Amino acid sequence: MSIRMLIVDDEPVICQGLVQTIPWESLGVQEVDMAFNGKQALEKLADQSFDLILTDISMPEMDGLALAEHIVHEKPDTKMIIISGFDHFDYARQALRLGIEDYLLKPVDVDELMALVKRVRNKIVAHKERKNSLLQDWMAEQLRHRLFHSPLSERIKEKHAPWTGRYRLLISEVSGYAYLQNTFSSEAFEGVQEDVRHVVEKTCRAYGMKHVSLFGHENELLTLVYNEHSDMLDDSKLREIWGDIIEQSPYPIQTISSSVGQSLSECYDHYQEGLILLDNVRGKGSGLFIESQQCFKETVDWKGLSHRLLESLLKGDESKLEACIHQVVAELLEKEKTFSQMVERCRSLEVALKQKLQERFPAKSFDRVALRLQEELELRKWNTSNVIEQLFLCDLIHLLGELKEDGQNNWMIEKMKRYIHKHYQHDLRAAEVAERHFITPNYFSMLFKKETGQSFSEYVNGLRIQKSVELLLNTSNKVFEIAEYVGYKEYKYFVQVFKKQVGFTPTQYRRMNAAQESREKQIES
Repeated sequence: MSIRMLIVDDEPVICQGLVQTIPWESLGVQEVDMAFNGKQALEKLADQSFDLILTDISMPEMDGLALAEHIVHEKPDTKMIIISGFDHFDYARQALRLGIEDYLLKPVDVDELMALVKRVRNKIVAHKERKNSLLQDWMAEQLRHRLFHSPLSERIKEKHAPWTGRYRLLISEVSGYAYLQNTFSSEAFEGVQEDVRHVVEKTCRAYGMKHVSLFGHENELLTLVYNEHSDMLDDSKLREIWGDIIEQSPYPIQTISSSVGQSLSECYDHYQEGLILLDNVRGKGSGLFIESQQCFKETVDWKGLSHRLLESLLKGDESKLEACIHQVVAELLEKEKTFSQMVERCRSLEVALKQKLQERFPAKSFDRVALRLQEELELRKWNTSNVIEQLFLCDLIHLLGELKEDGQNNWMIEKMKRYIHKHYQHDLRAAEVAERHFITPNYFSMLFKKETGQSFSEYVNGLRIQKSVELLLNTSNKVFEIAEYVGYKEYKYFVQVFKKQVGFTPTQYRRMNAAQESREKQIES
C-alpha cells in the first residue's frame, strides 16, 4: 500500500531537490507534491488528501507550527515530520507536544530522512489496514442488518455512522444453479458459492476496490463496493472489473448493479430494486451486467409505487387505499412481461411497505401481521389479476389495522409538534415538516388541522408569540432581537402578529407588566 506526501518549504530549490533526488517509490510513497508556505499547503489540503506532510518550521505567511496546529485538529489521520534549524528547536519541541510524528534538524541527512519516512509510512499503512478492517466488518454487519433484519431496533443513526462515502450494491447469481445442484454431489456443491465469492474478492482486491461480500439467500451473493474519492464506481470501471470477474469465475454468473448510493440508509431500496432487475434478466444468458438506472426505467417506478401505497396507508382511508392498489396492480400488469413477475412485484412492495412502517413506528408490531400474498401460491390456480389484487388489498388492510391501533394519527402529530418546537426559531415551513415525516404537504395540512384545531401557521405563530412573551418578561433584550430570536425576519410583521394575539404591541406589553410589578412592590412595602 502506497501513500501520498506533501513537502512544504518556502525555498522552491529545496522542495524540488527533495522530490527529484530521493527514490520515494522505493519507500512506498506513490505521489509527492509541493507547497511553498503553510497557506498554500492548506489550499492543497482543502481538495486533496495526503497521508504524510514534511514541512519546514520557518516560513512566511504561515509557519510550520501554525500549519501543524491546523492539521492536528482538522486532519488528525495525517502524519507530520518537522524540519527545524537549531535556533528553532524550541518550536520543534512545541510541535512534538501537539502530536507531530518526529522532527529533523538542518542540514537534513538524506539517509536519516529516508529511514524516518519509511518508518512513518509503515505506521500509516498499519493504521489504514486496521481502519479498513474495522470499516469492512462494520459495513458487512450494517449490510446484513439493513437487508435482512430491518427495521433495526438498535439502528445506528447516519450522523454517527463511520461511512458516508459513495457505494454500489451488486447482486450476483450463478446461472443454472438448480442444474449444478442436481449434477454435483452435495459435498462438491457446497463449494460453488464460495468459489464465486473468492473470484469476486480476489478481483476487487487486485483493482484496489474496497468491498464487502456476503451471501444473502441461497444463490444470492451481495457485494458492496465503496470508495470516497476516485472514479472506481463509474460505470466503465465497474464494467471492466466485473468483466474480469465473469471471465475468471468457474461458473456462469449474472450480476445487477445498483445506481451509486450516498448513504447506507438507501441500501434496502437498492436491494429491492436490484431483485426486480435481476428477475428481468434471468434466462437471457450469463455474463450479463446491467446498471439499475438504465434497466429500471424500462420497467416500473419502484420508489414511486412504494411512496403512493405508503401515503395511502398513512391516510388511513380504506376506499382510497383500494383505489390505489387497483391502479398499482393495473400498472404492474401492463408493464411486466409475465404474470409471475407481476406477483413478485406485489410481494416486494408489501415487504418494503412493512419495513418502512416498522422503521417509522418502532412501537408498533408490523412483523406480527401475516401477509397472505407472501405465502406460496400455485399460480396455475391463482391466475387472475383480480385475485392477486384482492390478496394485496387484504394484506394492506391488515397493516392499516395495526397502524390505526392506539390512535396512530395522534402519535404522528405529537412527533410533528416536537419537531416544530425544536425548529420554530428557523424559517419553518409546512412542506419541510411534511417531507421530514414522509407525507404530502396537503395531507399534512389536513391532518394537522384535524388533530390540533389550528392550521400550521396558526400553531407556529402561537408558539413563537408564547416564547416572545417569556423573553419580554424575563430578559432585557430589545424587541427586535426577540423577534429575530423566535423566528421573525420582519420586525413589523412580528409586532402585527403579537398585537393580534396579545392585544398590545410588545413594547406596550413590557411596559404594562413593568408598571404592574412596580405597583405590587409598592403595595408590599
